[in-house]
Amino acid sequence: MTTHRTGRAARHGFGSRCGWKAALLLLVAGCQTSPGQLGGCKPNTYHTSRKRVLARQLLADTAEEIGHHPLRAGRTVLADQAGLFGSMGRGLFGKRLAMRLHGAPPPLSTCPAVVNPELLETNFEPAAVQLYRQGGDALAVLEQMIDSAMCRIDVLMYIWEDDAVGWGVARHLAARAAPDRRVRILVDGGANLIFVPTPTDDPVSPSASEDKKAVKAGDANKVVCWLARQPYVELIRIRNPFGHFDHRKLVLIDGQNAWAGGRNFSYPSFFVRHDVSFTLQGPLVTQWQECYERYWRDQGGKPASIPSETPPVAANAAGRLVWNTPTEHSLRHALYHAIDRAGASVWMENPYLCDNGVISKLARARRRGADVRVVLTIQSDTKSINHTNRVTANRLLAAGVRVYLYPGRIHTKAAVVDGCWAYLGSGNFDTLSLRRNHELGVVFGPGPIVNELEQIMFQPDFNPDWELRAPLPLTLQDYAYEMIAGFAL
Repeated sequence: MTTHRTGRAARHGFGSRCGWKAALLLLVAGCQTSPGQLGGCKPNTYHTSRKRVLARQLLADTAEEIGHHPLRAGRTVLADQAGLFGSMGRGLFGKRLAMRLHGAPPPLSTCPAVVNPELLETNFEPAAVQLYRQGGDALAVLEQMIDSAMCRIDVLMYIWEDDAVGWGVARHLAARAAPDRRVRILVDGGANLIFVPTPTDDPVSPSASEDKKAVKAGDANKVVCWLARQPYVELIRIRNPFGHFDHRKLVLIDGQNAWAGGRNFSYPSFFVRHDVSFTLQGPLVTQWQECYERYWRDQGGKPASIPSETPPVAANAAGRLVWNTPTEHSLRHALYHAIDRAGASVWMENPYLCDNGVISKLARARRRGADVRVVLTIQSDTKSINHTNRVTANRLLAAGVRVYLYPGRIHTKAAVVDGCWAYLGSGNFDTLSLRRNHELGVVFGPGPIVNELEQIMFQPDFNPDWELRAPLPLTLQDYAYEMIAGFAL
Protein backbone atom coordinates (compact mmCIF):
# COMPACT_ATOMS: atom_id res chain seq x y z
CA MET A 1 0.00 0.00 0.00
CA THR A 2 2.77 2.38 0.85
CA THR A 3 4.44 1.76 -2.46
CA HIS A 4 1.20 2.36 -4.29
CA ARG A 5 0.52 5.67 -2.51
CA THR A 6 4.09 6.80 -3.02
CA GLY A 7 3.94 6.02 -6.73
CA ARG A 8 0.65 7.84 -7.11
CA ALA A 9 1.94 10.82 -5.17
CA ALA A 10 5.06 10.85 -7.26
CA ARG A 11 3.02 10.82 -10.43
CA HIS A 12 0.85 13.64 -9.10
CA GLY A 13 3.89 15.61 -8.06
CA PHE A 14 5.51 15.12 -11.47
CA GLY A 15 2.29 16.20 -13.17
CA SER A 16 2.06 19.26 -10.94
CA ARG A 17 5.64 20.26 -11.66
CA CYS A 18 5.09 19.76 -15.40
CA GLY A 19 1.91 21.79 -15.21
CA TRP A 20 3.72 24.70 -13.61
CA LYS A 21 6.53 24.46 -16.12
CA ALA A 22 4.12 24.35 -19.03
CA ALA A 23 2.19 27.32 -17.67
CA LEU A 24 5.39 29.28 -17.18
CA LEU A 25 6.54 28.42 -20.70
CA LEU A 26 3.22 29.56 -22.16
CA LEU A 27 3.38 32.74 -20.11
CA VAL A 28 6.82 33.58 -21.43
CA ALA A 29 6.44 32.46 -25.04
CA GLY A 30 2.75 33.20 -25.52
CA CYS A 31 0.36 31.36 -27.83
CA GLN A 32 -0.15 31.60 -31.56
CA THR A 33 -2.37 34.55 -32.42
CA SER A 34 -5.23 33.86 -34.79
CA PRO A 35 -5.17 35.82 -38.08
CA GLY A 36 -7.09 39.09 -37.93
CA GLN A 37 -10.09 39.51 -40.23
CA LEU A 38 -10.84 42.72 -42.12
CA GLY A 39 -13.86 44.74 -41.03
CA GLY A 40 -16.59 45.37 -43.56
CA CYS A 41 -15.74 42.48 -45.89
CA LYS A 42 -18.87 40.48 -45.09
CA PRO A 43 -22.30 41.60 -46.40
CA ASN A 44 -23.73 41.95 -42.90
CA THR A 45 -20.90 44.31 -41.83
CA TYR A 46 -20.32 46.23 -45.08
CA HIS A 47 -22.52 49.18 -44.06
CA THR A 48 -21.42 49.21 -40.43
CA SER A 49 -20.01 52.45 -39.06
CA ARG A 50 -16.23 52.68 -39.32
CA LYS A 51 -15.98 53.91 -35.73
CA ARG A 52 -17.97 50.95 -34.46
CA VAL A 53 -15.88 48.43 -36.38
CA LEU A 54 -12.66 50.08 -35.19
CA ALA A 55 -13.78 50.11 -31.55
CA ARG A 56 -14.69 46.42 -31.69
CA GLN A 57 -11.38 45.56 -33.31
CA LEU A 58 -9.34 47.46 -30.74
CA LEU A 59 -11.13 45.77 -27.84
CA ALA A 60 -10.85 42.32 -29.40
CA ASP A 61 -7.20 42.80 -30.35
CA THR A 62 -6.31 43.99 -26.86
CA ALA A 63 -8.06 41.00 -25.29
CA GLU A 64 -6.31 38.68 -27.75
CA GLU A 65 -2.92 40.18 -26.88
CA ILE A 66 -3.47 39.90 -23.13
CA GLY A 67 -4.71 36.34 -23.42
CA HIS A 68 -2.04 35.03 -25.80
CA HIS A 69 0.98 37.20 -24.91
CA PRO A 70 0.48 38.42 -21.30
CA LEU A 71 4.12 39.32 -20.66
CA ARG A 72 4.41 41.25 -23.91
CA ALA A 73 1.16 43.04 -23.11
CA GLY A 74 2.56 44.01 -19.72
CA ARG A 75 5.77 45.34 -21.26
CA THR A 76 3.71 47.36 -23.74
CA VAL A 77 1.67 49.01 -21.00
CA LEU A 78 4.79 49.84 -18.99
CA ALA A 79 6.53 51.23 -22.08
CA ASP A 80 3.51 53.43 -22.80
CA GLN A 81 3.59 54.90 -19.30
CA ALA A 82 7.36 55.41 -19.34
CA GLY A 83 7.10 57.11 -22.72
CA LEU A 84 4.37 59.43 -21.46
CA PHE A 85 6.36 60.60 -18.45
CA GLY A 86 9.54 60.93 -20.51
CA SER A 87 7.78 63.01 -23.13
CA MET A 88 6.21 65.21 -20.46
CA GLY A 89 9.63 65.85 -18.89
CA ARG A 90 11.27 66.78 -22.17
CA GLY A 91 8.32 68.98 -23.09
CA LEU A 92 8.14 70.88 -19.80
CA PHE A 93 11.85 71.28 -19.10
CA GLY A 94 13.70 70.71 -22.38
CA LYS A 95 11.35 72.52 -24.74
CA ARG A 96 9.20 74.98 -22.84
CA LEU A 97 11.72 76.05 -20.21
CA ALA A 98 15.28 75.46 -21.42
CA MET A 99 14.71 76.75 -24.96
CA ARG A 100 13.36 80.03 -23.54
CA LEU A 101 16.23 80.52 -21.08
CA HIS A 102 19.07 80.18 -23.57
CA GLY A 103 18.40 83.52 -25.23
CA ALA A 104 19.61 84.49 -28.69
CA PRO A 105 21.35 81.73 -30.66
CA PRO A 106 25.08 82.05 -31.41
CA PRO A 107 26.32 82.68 -34.95
CA LEU A 108 26.90 79.72 -37.23
CA SER A 109 30.31 78.13 -36.98
CA THR A 110 32.65 79.58 -39.62
CA CYS A 111 35.21 76.79 -39.37
CA PRO A 112 34.60 73.37 -40.90
CA ALA A 113 33.54 71.12 -38.08
CA VAL A 114 35.41 67.90 -37.54
CA VAL A 115 33.04 64.96 -37.84
CA ASN A 116 32.38 63.41 -34.46
CA PRO A 117 33.84 59.86 -34.53
CA GLU A 118 30.83 58.65 -32.55
CA LEU A 119 28.62 59.61 -35.51
CA LEU A 120 30.51 57.25 -37.82
CA GLU A 121 29.08 53.82 -37.12
CA THR A 122 30.91 50.64 -38.05
CA ASN A 123 28.12 48.04 -38.14
CA PHE A 124 26.90 48.93 -41.64
CA GLU A 125 26.10 46.52 -44.46
CA PRO A 126 26.66 47.25 -48.18
CA ALA A 127 23.51 48.25 -50.06
CA ALA A 128 22.37 49.24 -53.53
CA VAL A 129 19.88 52.08 -53.14
CA GLN A 130 17.84 54.04 -55.65
CA LEU A 131 15.81 57.11 -54.64
CA TYR A 132 12.47 58.03 -56.22
CA ARG A 133 11.37 61.58 -55.51
CA GLN A 134 8.63 61.69 -58.16
CA GLY A 135 5.53 59.65 -57.40
CA GLY A 136 5.10 58.44 -60.97
CA ASP A 137 8.60 56.97 -60.97
CA ALA A 138 8.07 55.34 -57.57
CA LEU A 139 4.81 53.74 -58.73
CA ALA A 140 6.29 52.54 -62.01
CA VAL A 141 9.21 50.78 -60.34
CA LEU A 142 6.88 49.24 -57.74
CA GLU A 143 4.65 47.74 -60.43
CA GLN A 144 7.69 46.56 -62.37
CA MET A 145 9.07 44.80 -59.30
CA ILE A 146 5.74 43.09 -58.61
CA ASP A 147 5.44 41.92 -62.22
CA SER A 148 8.98 40.49 -62.16
CA ALA A 149 8.53 38.38 -59.00
CA MET A 150 9.44 34.72 -59.47
CA CYS A 151 8.99 33.09 -56.04
CA ARG A 152 7.01 35.31 -53.69
CA ILE A 153 5.81 38.82 -52.88
CA ASP A 154 5.49 40.08 -49.30
CA VAL A 155 3.64 43.34 -48.60
CA LEU A 156 3.30 45.38 -45.42
CA MET A 157 1.07 48.45 -45.79
CA TYR A 158 -0.59 51.07 -43.59
CA ILE A 159 -3.23 52.72 -45.81
CA TRP A 160 -4.70 51.12 -48.93
CA GLU A 161 -7.28 53.43 -50.45
CA ASP A 162 -10.16 52.83 -52.82
CA ASP A 163 -8.73 54.85 -55.71
CA ALA A 164 -6.83 54.41 -58.96
CA VAL A 165 -3.48 53.70 -57.29
CA GLY A 166 -4.90 51.38 -54.64
CA TRP A 167 -6.75 49.32 -57.23
CA GLY A 168 -3.80 49.33 -59.63
CA VAL A 169 -1.38 47.87 -57.08
CA ALA A 170 -3.99 45.33 -55.94
CA ARG A 171 -4.60 44.10 -59.48
CA HIS A 172 -0.86 43.74 -60.17
CA LEU A 173 -0.53 41.62 -57.02
CA ALA A 174 -3.55 39.48 -57.82
CA ALA A 175 -2.33 38.89 -61.37
CA ARG A 176 1.05 37.70 -60.11
CA ALA A 177 -0.27 35.32 -57.44
CA ALA A 178 0.04 31.64 -58.40
CA PRO A 179 0.28 28.21 -56.76
CA ASP A 180 4.09 28.38 -56.85
CA ARG A 181 4.29 32.13 -56.12
CA ARG A 182 3.02 33.18 -52.69
CA VAL A 183 1.59 36.64 -52.32
CA ARG A 184 1.41 37.49 -48.61
CA ILE A 185 -0.07 40.77 -47.44
CA LEU A 186 -0.17 42.34 -44.00
CA VAL A 187 -2.38 45.44 -43.84
CA ASP A 188 -2.91 47.56 -40.74
CA GLY A 189 -6.34 46.97 -39.25
CA GLY A 190 -7.19 50.54 -38.30
CA ALA A 191 -5.67 52.92 -40.83
CA ASN A 192 -8.28 52.52 -43.56
CA LEU A 193 -11.07 52.92 -41.00
CA ILE A 194 -9.55 56.12 -39.60
CA PHE A 195 -8.21 57.76 -42.75
CA VAL A 196 -11.11 57.35 -45.12
CA PRO A 197 -10.64 58.04 -48.85
CA THR A 198 -10.27 61.78 -49.33
CA PRO A 199 -11.25 63.82 -52.39
CA THR A 200 -8.41 64.22 -54.88
CA ASP A 201 -7.83 65.98 -58.15
CA ASP A 202 -7.66 62.64 -59.90
CA PRO A 203 -10.66 62.46 -62.27
CA VAL A 204 -10.53 58.65 -62.43
CA SER A 205 -10.42 58.17 -58.67
CA PRO A 206 -13.63 56.49 -57.42
CA SER A 207 -13.22 58.33 -54.11
CA ALA A 208 -13.03 61.77 -55.70
CA SER A 209 -16.73 62.54 -55.29
CA GLU A 210 -17.49 60.53 -52.15
CA ASP A 211 -18.78 62.15 -49.02
CA LYS A 212 -16.31 61.27 -46.27
CA LYS A 213 -19.08 60.97 -43.69
CA ALA A 214 -20.90 58.42 -45.85
CA VAL A 215 -17.94 56.05 -46.14
CA LYS A 216 -18.70 52.90 -44.16
CA ALA A 217 -16.37 50.08 -43.11
CA GLY A 218 -16.92 48.15 -46.34
CA ASP A 219 -16.15 51.23 -48.43
CA ALA A 220 -12.95 51.97 -46.52
CA ASN A 221 -11.67 48.40 -46.91
CA LYS A 222 -13.09 47.76 -50.38
CA VAL A 223 -9.76 47.17 -52.14
CA VAL A 224 -8.20 44.92 -49.50
CA CYS A 225 -11.45 42.97 -49.08
CA TRP A 226 -11.44 42.29 -52.83
CA LEU A 227 -7.77 41.33 -52.72
CA ALA A 228 -8.33 38.90 -49.85
CA ARG A 229 -10.76 36.95 -52.03
CA GLN A 230 -8.36 36.49 -54.95
CA PRO A 231 -6.82 33.03 -55.63
CA TYR A 232 -3.44 32.35 -54.02
CA VAL A 233 -3.42 35.69 -52.16
CA GLU A 234 -2.93 35.43 -48.38
CA LEU A 235 -4.06 38.59 -46.60
CA ILE A 236 -4.04 39.16 -42.84
CA ARG A 237 -5.28 42.18 -40.92
CA ILE A 238 -2.63 43.38 -38.49
CA ARG A 239 -4.04 43.54 -34.98
CA ASN A 240 -3.88 46.82 -33.03
CA PRO A 241 -3.79 45.95 -29.30
CA PHE A 242 -3.84 48.95 -26.95
CA GLY A 243 -4.34 51.21 -29.98
CA HIS A 244 -0.87 50.61 -31.43
CA PHE A 245 -0.86 50.80 -35.23
CA ASP A 246 1.49 49.55 -37.94
CA HIS A 247 2.66 52.56 -39.94
CA ARG A 248 5.19 50.68 -42.11
CA LYS A 249 5.29 50.60 -45.92
CA LEU A 250 7.32 47.75 -47.38
CA VAL A 251 7.25 45.43 -50.40
CA LEU A 252 9.69 42.51 -50.63
CA ILE A 253 10.27 40.66 -53.89
CA ASP A 254 11.79 37.15 -53.83
CA GLY A 255 13.68 38.05 -50.66
CA GLN A 256 16.18 40.03 -52.75
CA ASN A 257 14.58 43.39 -53.57
CA ALA A 258 12.77 45.86 -51.33
CA TRP A 259 10.58 48.90 -52.01
CA ALA A 260 10.02 51.21 -49.04
CA GLY A 261 9.65 54.81 -47.89
CA GLY A 262 6.76 56.99 -46.81
CA ARG A 263 4.16 56.37 -49.50
CA ASN A 264 0.91 54.51 -48.84
CA PHE A 265 -1.06 52.83 -51.61
CA SER A 266 -3.22 55.82 -52.48
CA TYR A 267 -3.42 58.40 -55.25
CA PRO A 268 -2.51 61.38 -53.01
CA SER A 269 0.56 59.55 -51.70
CA PHE A 270 2.06 59.34 -55.18
CA PHE A 271 0.64 62.35 -57.00
CA VAL A 272 -0.33 65.00 -54.42
CA ARG A 273 1.97 64.76 -51.38
CA HIS A 274 5.67 65.62 -51.46
CA ASP A 275 7.44 62.37 -50.52
CA VAL A 276 10.29 59.98 -51.32
CA SER A 277 10.46 56.22 -51.93
CA PHE A 278 13.51 54.01 -52.36
CA THR A 279 14.49 50.54 -53.52
CA LEU A 280 17.08 48.46 -51.74
CA GLN A 281 19.20 45.41 -52.50
CA GLY A 282 21.79 43.59 -50.40
CA PRO A 283 22.04 41.99 -46.94
CA LEU A 284 19.58 44.48 -45.43
CA VAL A 285 16.82 43.03 -47.59
CA THR A 286 17.53 39.59 -46.13
CA GLN A 287 17.20 41.08 -42.65
CA TRP A 288 13.90 42.72 -43.59
CA GLN A 289 12.70 39.39 -44.97
CA GLU A 290 13.52 37.68 -41.69
CA CYS A 291 11.67 40.40 -39.77
CA TYR A 292 8.67 40.04 -42.07
CA GLU A 293 8.61 36.28 -41.56
CA ARG A 294 8.62 36.63 -37.77
CA TYR A 295 5.87 39.23 -37.91
CA TRP A 296 3.81 37.16 -40.36
CA ARG A 297 3.89 34.23 -37.94
CA ASP A 298 3.15 36.50 -34.99
CA GLN A 299 0.00 37.68 -36.79
CA GLY A 300 -1.13 34.11 -37.33
CA GLY A 301 0.25 33.42 -40.82
CA LYS A 302 1.63 30.14 -42.09
CA PRO A 303 5.46 30.10 -42.26
CA ALA A 304 7.54 30.18 -45.41
CA SER A 305 11.18 29.42 -46.16
CA ILE A 306 13.72 32.25 -45.99
CA PRO A 307 16.42 32.72 -48.67
CA SER A 308 19.75 31.60 -47.23
CA GLU A 309 21.98 33.53 -49.61
CA THR A 310 22.15 37.18 -50.56
CA PRO A 311 23.35 37.85 -54.12
CA PRO A 312 26.20 40.36 -54.49
CA VAL A 313 25.19 43.93 -55.32
CA ALA A 314 26.87 46.99 -56.77
CA ALA A 315 26.71 48.96 -53.55
CA ASN A 316 26.40 52.73 -53.53
CA ALA A 317 25.64 52.93 -49.81
CA ALA A 318 26.26 51.34 -46.44
CA GLY A 319 23.56 51.18 -43.82
CA ARG A 320 21.71 49.38 -41.07
CA LEU A 321 18.05 48.84 -40.27
CA VAL A 322 16.25 50.83 -37.58
CA TRP A 323 12.73 50.29 -36.30
CA ASN A 324 10.17 51.15 -33.71
CA THR A 325 7.77 48.90 -31.86
CA PRO A 326 5.75 49.64 -28.71
CA THR A 327 8.67 48.31 -26.63
CA GLU A 328 11.75 48.78 -28.86
CA HIS A 329 12.82 52.18 -30.19
CA SER A 330 16.03 51.86 -32.20
CA LEU A 331 14.79 54.54 -34.64
CA ARG A 332 14.41 57.10 -31.85
CA HIS A 333 17.78 56.17 -30.32
CA ALA A 334 19.53 56.52 -33.70
CA LEU A 335 17.94 59.90 -34.40
CA TYR A 336 18.68 61.28 -30.94
CA HIS A 337 22.26 59.96 -31.12
CA ALA A 338 22.92 61.62 -34.49
CA ILE A 339 21.50 65.03 -33.51
CA ASP A 340 23.43 65.03 -30.22
CA ARG A 341 26.70 64.44 -32.11
CA ALA A 342 26.12 66.86 -34.98
CA GLY A 343 28.89 69.38 -35.43
CA ALA A 344 28.28 71.02 -38.81
CA SER A 345 24.66 70.54 -39.87
CA VAL A 346 21.32 68.88 -39.18
CA TRP A 347 18.77 68.89 -41.99
CA MET A 348 15.31 67.39 -41.47
CA GLU A 349 12.13 67.17 -43.52
CA ASN A 350 8.90 65.89 -42.03
CA PRO A 351 5.26 66.99 -41.70
CA TYR A 352 5.00 65.70 -38.11
CA LEU A 353 7.94 67.26 -36.30
CA CYS A 354 6.50 67.43 -32.81
CA ASP A 355 8.55 65.05 -30.64
CA ASN A 356 9.73 67.06 -27.63
CA GLY A 357 13.12 65.34 -27.61
CA VAL A 358 13.83 66.06 -31.28
CA ILE A 359 12.86 69.73 -30.95
CA SER A 360 15.00 70.25 -27.84
CA LYS A 361 18.00 68.51 -29.40
CA LEU A 362 17.72 70.57 -32.60
CA ALA A 363 17.88 73.72 -30.49
CA ARG A 364 20.97 72.44 -28.65
CA ALA A 365 22.66 71.53 -31.93
CA ARG A 366 22.04 75.08 -33.16
CA ARG A 367 23.59 76.49 -29.97
CA ARG A 368 26.71 74.43 -30.72
CA GLY A 369 27.02 76.38 -33.97
CA ALA A 370 25.55 73.78 -36.32
CA ASP A 371 23.53 74.75 -39.39
CA VAL A 372 20.11 73.38 -38.42
CA ARG A 373 17.31 73.48 -41.00
CA VAL A 374 13.86 71.91 -41.08
CA VAL A 375 11.25 71.64 -43.81
CA LEU A 376 7.67 71.23 -42.65
CA THR A 377 4.22 72.50 -43.62
CA ILE A 378 1.18 74.23 -42.20
CA GLN A 379 -0.97 73.02 -45.13
CA SER A 380 -1.18 69.30 -44.36
CA ASP A 381 -4.26 67.07 -44.47
CA THR A 382 -4.48 67.13 -40.67
CA LYS A 383 -5.88 70.27 -39.05
CA SER A 384 -4.35 69.51 -35.65
CA ILE A 385 -0.87 69.16 -37.16
CA ASN A 386 -1.21 72.49 -38.96
CA HIS A 387 -1.91 74.16 -35.62
CA THR A 388 0.96 72.25 -33.98
CA ASN A 389 3.47 73.07 -36.70
CA ARG A 390 2.79 76.79 -36.37
CA VAL A 391 3.96 76.69 -32.74
CA THR A 392 6.88 74.38 -33.55
CA ALA A 393 8.03 76.64 -36.37
CA ASN A 394 8.13 79.63 -34.01
CA ARG A 395 9.98 77.72 -31.30
CA LEU A 396 12.65 76.58 -33.75
CA LEU A 397 12.91 79.99 -35.37
CA ALA A 398 13.52 81.60 -31.96
CA ALA A 399 16.29 79.03 -31.35
CA GLY A 400 18.06 80.07 -34.57
CA VAL A 401 16.89 77.14 -36.69
CA ARG A 402 16.14 77.93 -40.33
CA VAL A 403 12.54 76.91 -40.99
CA TYR A 404 11.09 76.32 -44.46
CA LEU A 405 7.32 76.05 -44.85
CA TYR A 406 6.51 73.90 -47.86
CA PRO A 407 3.48 75.40 -49.67
CA GLY A 408 1.43 72.22 -49.82
CA ARG A 409 1.25 68.71 -48.44
CA ILE A 410 4.50 66.92 -47.62
CA HIS A 411 4.91 63.40 -46.32
CA THR A 412 8.71 63.01 -46.39
CA LYS A 413 10.53 61.34 -43.50
CA ALA A 414 14.22 62.12 -43.91
CA ALA A 415 17.23 63.55 -42.09
CA VAL A 416 20.89 64.24 -42.91
CA VAL A 417 23.54 65.04 -40.28
CA ASP A 418 27.01 66.46 -41.06
CA GLY A 419 26.74 65.20 -44.63
CA CYS A 420 27.75 61.70 -43.52
CA TRP A 421 24.67 60.27 -41.78
CA ALA A 422 21.16 59.94 -43.17
CA TYR A 423 17.79 58.42 -42.34
CA LEU A 424 14.98 57.33 -44.65
CA GLY A 425 11.92 55.30 -43.75
CA SER A 426 8.30 55.28 -42.65
CA GLY A 427 8.74 56.90 -39.23
CA ASN A 428 7.81 60.51 -38.59
CA PHE A 429 9.56 62.66 -36.01
CA ASP A 430 6.67 62.64 -33.56
CA THR A 431 5.74 60.74 -30.43
CA LEU A 432 3.57 58.23 -32.28
CA SER A 433 6.29 57.09 -34.67
CA LEU A 434 9.20 57.26 -32.25
CA ARG A 435 7.50 55.54 -29.33
CA ARG A 436 4.17 53.94 -30.15
CA ASN A 437 3.64 52.75 -33.73
CA HIS A 438 5.46 50.06 -35.66
CA GLU A 439 7.96 51.76 -38.01
CA LEU A 440 10.92 50.82 -40.17
CA GLY A 441 13.79 52.67 -41.81
CA VAL A 442 17.43 52.66 -42.79
CA VAL A 443 20.33 54.68 -41.40
CA PHE A 444 23.05 55.32 -43.98
CA GLY A 445 26.70 56.17 -43.40
CA PRO A 446 29.03 58.28 -45.56
CA GLY A 447 28.64 57.64 -49.26
CA PRO A 448 27.04 58.69 -52.54
CA ILE A 449 23.49 58.08 -51.35
CA VAL A 450 23.80 60.70 -48.60
CA ASN A 451 25.08 63.26 -51.09
CA GLU A 452 22.29 62.36 -53.52
CA LEU A 453 19.69 62.81 -50.81
CA GLU A 454 21.03 66.29 -50.09
CA GLN A 455 21.02 67.25 -53.77
CA ILE A 456 17.68 65.89 -54.98
CA MET A 457 15.59 66.57 -51.90
CA PHE A 458 17.00 69.00 -49.35
CA GLN A 459 18.66 71.56 -51.59
CA PRO A 460 15.55 72.11 -53.78
CA ASP A 461 13.35 72.33 -50.68
CA PHE A 462 15.54 75.00 -49.09
CA ASN A 463 13.69 77.46 -51.31
CA PRO A 464 14.31 81.07 -50.19
CA ASP A 465 10.66 81.89 -50.89
CA TRP A 466 9.56 79.26 -48.36
CA GLU A 467 11.89 80.33 -45.53
CA LEU A 468 10.17 81.70 -42.45
CA ARG A 469 11.57 85.18 -41.67
CA ALA A 470 9.30 86.26 -38.82
CA PRO A 471 7.21 84.43 -36.22
CA LEU A 472 3.77 83.24 -37.26
CA PRO A 473 0.74 84.69 -35.43
CA LEU A 474 -0.53 82.14 -32.94
CA THR A 475 -3.79 81.41 -31.12
CA LEU A 476 -4.66 79.51 -27.97
CA GLN A 477 -5.91 76.73 -30.22
CA ASP A 478 -2.45 76.44 -31.78
CA TYR A 479 -0.85 76.04 -28.36
CA ALA A 480 -3.48 73.52 -27.23
CA TYR A 481 -2.90 71.27 -30.23
CA GLU A 482 0.87 71.59 -29.86
CA MET A 483 0.71 70.48 -26.23
CA ILE A 484 -1.45 67.47 -27.11
CA ALA A 485 0.84 66.46 -29.96
CA GLY A 486 3.94 66.69 -27.78
CA PHE A 487 2.57 64.79 -24.78
CA ALA A 488 -0.05 62.45 -26.15
CA LEU A 489 0.82 58.88 -26.93
